[in-house]
Amino acid sequence: MNTKSGRIVVERLFVGQDAGLMVNPAGVRHQVHGNVIQMLSRTLKERVTFEDSLPTSREWGGYPVLRFSDLPAIDVMLLDRPELPPLGVGESTSLPGAPAIANALFDATGVRFTHPPFTPDTVRETLKSALLPQ
Repeated sequence: MNTKSGRIVVERLFVGQDAGLMVNPAGVRHQVHGNVIQMLSRTLKERVTFEDSLPTSREWGGYPVLRFSDLPAIDVMLLDRPELPPLGVGESTSLPGAPAIANALFDATGVRFTHPPFTPDTVRETLKSALLPQ
């Protein structure tokens, strides 16, 4: 993280998924991998902004999303538990993502980040407000 620019670079992510019985492990791996990318985009970039009660992004090209050049290495570990029923893997993988990144930011700066997305602007604003006398 660059405290002056507010830019966050995630270099590597590790994720574990317990899906119970996996009928198609490759499909589960791809689902988890894609969901982690979506979580990272929502946590670092995505935000709907409004002007006069209307969204300012009126087409996909104006909506901020993670680019391929921003993708970190993602290591997916699947727990093999064939004795359990299939549990599904939808969006469950994304739940701890934003809090984990917020905790990493706290570890790096000593400042709590509680409102994703953690865009460069919000990172700079959060750091600046933490330094102001209360």
